[in-house]
Amino acid sequence: MTYLVRAAKTASMAAAATLVAWWLIRGMYTLIDHATEADSARNPLAGIPYYLAANAAGIICQPLALWAGARLAGVRGNHLAIVISTFVWATMTTGHLVDSTPGPWEAVLWVAVQSAAATGASLLQARLMPASTQPKERSS
Repeated sequence: MTYLVRAAKTASMAAAATLVAWWLIRGMYTLIDHATEADSARNPLAGIPYYLAANAAGIICQPLALWAGARLAGVRGNHLAIVISTFVWATMTTGHLVDSTPGPWEAVLWVAVQSAAATGASLLQARLMPASTQPKERSS
């Protein structure tokens, strides 16, 4: 697989995985807000375990979606891309996308950061792997 094709596939899968995980967390936050609205007047910490569970689900969803998408797209040997993408998602991107209401350009910026991190790591791993350990090409 040429490096340009590998980069395009990884970038598109990283963007899709980021948007899916963001949609999941925002949807879960909305549900939790509605469910704990009556309890927040009596208990300001109402819903904290649910928010922690929503964060954990979103942080786990992004690398799983990236891995599944990359496998479906035929990008093999993408372990470094998943690890780096998970790190960037958990440390930088999640806080900016979930804790605030980003504008369209800010959302595009953070999805681009996520895609660039995954693509760079995927291309680096393809360069660093010896030829004898390169994954076999899919024949479809």
